[in-house]
Amino acid sequence: MPRPAPALATRLVARYAFVTVAAVGLAALHLRQRPATLCLLRSVTGVPCPFCGGTTATVDLAHGDLRSSLAASPIALPMLLAWPLLGVVRSPRWWRPRHVRWTTILVVVVGAEIWQLARFGVLPG
Repeated sequence: MPRPAPALATRLVARYAFVTVAAVGLAALHLRQRPATLCLLRSVTGVPCPFCGGTTATVDLAHGDLRSSLAASPIALPMLLAWPLLGVVRSPRWWRPRHVRWTTILVVVVGAEIWQLARFGVLPG
């Protein structure tokens, strides 16, 4: 049986409030001894992962700087906006076939990796 609309709305508001509070809290946090990178792949190999820049993008977004947020990680913002919807809102019909989901995810992750490689100068920009 589907949940009543007010319960879904309350759940969505709570989830978006959590994401907002977490982003603002992260933006307010200043660590002097923060490592140059939190990405294990980048710290070991020097090669950024598709999700590199996610923390920076979240902090930039919390500061209201949408352009810098997207420049740091073009997939962080959509992920932050979509996460609260998971398990609450029914996915669109086009997303339901497994091959469509995995192909879309693969294309997005490969595109994000190419973006990061160009951003960090590994590929010519």
